Amino acid sequence: MPALNRQGLLFSALMLAALVAALCGPVQRFIPDWQPLYLIGASFLVALEAGAVHYTFRREALWGDEIARYLVPEVFVMIVLMRVATALAQGHTQLFALARDWLYDPLQVFDTSFVVAIILGLMIGLVAHLTMRDLFLLEPRPTDAHLSTAEDMRHAALMATYDRRAALRRVGSRFIQGGVLLLLALGLESVNIQQISAPGLPISRLSSIAALVYFICGFLLYSQAWLAFLRARWYIDGATIAAEVPRRWTIVSGLIIGGIVGGASFLPRAYGMGLLATLQQSLGLLGYLIAVIGYGLTTLVSVLAVLPLLLLSWLTGRGSQQPLPELPQIVPPPDAPPPGTYEPRLWAAMLFWLCMALLAGYAILIVVQRNPGLMQVLTRRGPLGWLLRQLAWLWRDTRVWAGQAAQRARALLQRPPQATVTRIPGLRLRRLAPRELVRYFYRSTLRRAAAGGVPRRTSQTPYEYSARLAQHLPEAQADLTDLTEAFVVAEYSPHPVDTAAAQRARQPWERIRRRLRNLAHSATPGSDIQE
Repeated sequence: MPALNRQGLLFSALMLAALVAALCGPVQRFIPDWQPLYLIGASFLVALEAGAVHYTFRREALWGDEIARYLVPEVFVMIVLMRVATALAQGHTQLFALARDWLYDPLQVFDTSFVVAIILGLMIGLVAHLTMRDLFLLEPRPTDAHLSTAEDMRHAALMATYDRRAALRRVGSRFIQGGVLLLLALGLESVNIQQISAPGLPISRLSSIAALVYFICGFLLYSQAWLAFLRARWYIDGATIAAEVPRRWTIVSGLIIGGIVGGASFLPRAYGMGLLATLQQSLGLLGYLIAVIGYGLTTLVSVLAVLPLLLLSWLTGRGSQQPLPELPQIVPPPDAPPPGTYEPRLWAAMLFWLCMALLAGYAILIVVQRNPGLMQVLTRRGPLGWLLRQLAWLWRDTRVWAGQAAQRARALLQRPPQATVTRIPGLRLRRLAPRELVRYFYRSTLRRAAAGGVPRRTSQTPYEYSARLAQHLPEAQADLTDLTEAFVVAEYSPHPVDTAAAQRARQPWERIRRRLRNLAHSATPGSDIQE
């Protein structure tokens, strides 16, 4: 499997963050106190995590319910991150008032800005996922070198080239569509809606930097995609590629794009409007034209709606004058009741937020554990590292008595085993579906084999591990083969697994379990069984 394309992941995340920054420009024009930097940073982190998660899907070959279980903590952390970003974007002075409102009424958390931020985060994750998918399809594979050697593989080579061309077109079209959206946001930010004939407003520095970053990263990303496409074609043609080609390609692409940007910054602009100013004026005129057309259509629809009413009143008003009905006597409204006292349910709200804090902490812990490098950076540097060091200093003197208290509590809470404990696994197994039951048999075998000193390596396939385990259990070779075949069908085949197939897999599992129990008892700490 190709390695993670770190450059493509970084360029994609920077492009999406720059696009969000450009879209925040018009919003900040109408809400001057709004601070978009927090939302931009959160969007960058979401794009990075979405690309890393897509690579994990590819590497672990996840699908179905496994993908859903994997995405739940990721989406939950994204929602928490967007809530923090939108709260900080409203200003530090309103944080206390917002926290007080949320404490008494948890439903106020889902305001308009938060819902828009959630939708934006989901869209950013989807676009990052699609971009990494296309980059993965463009990467050359070791099997591409064999497509040109066999006559019957020409069709496969043509199909692989066609798929890569389609992926390259999707990367380019996605870049162009984002650029059009960015230019529309810049034009909307520069339009002076208070006076039509007035010149356009200046674009903020953040939006200008965002536009520059977007186009630079977009061209670099397309350059990397084109390099991956060419490398795949070279592999198919049987050409030898030097190791210096990707590095030199990246350097030359960066120099060309940097030279174009640097040269454009030195061009004279005093003799007329620049490209961006011309685009602003064009977009402004287009917006005004759309507004005039909208006003005209609204007026026409209003006249067409009122005309039948006027005609009907003219036709029915030619008869004798009808006397006006007497107006009813106006009765004064009753006095308003005295205002009641509202007592918020503080304990219920605090219980709700406690549960949400526990869920958020658990989801963040899972996401951080999936990224060990991020955990090391957070614990060594920054405020989290300082906090952990302070907690370690406080815990140093209390560790002994806390351990004694924990041992005493375990001794008090320990209960003698009951006879019904052995029935719990059977009850739990009967609740599983046939496919999940076969998976449980195989994974239970893996755990018992690891306890016996024969763990499965991450690079081993089920068949390779079955052959290795059969060397230590030669009498169970047939059972290992049957259980492995049942697991491969249940794990990788789309065909349904019925109850009979699960029952057939149960018999070899029980025999292997008994032999693995003997292997675990006979294994010694100093034996070199793990190879």
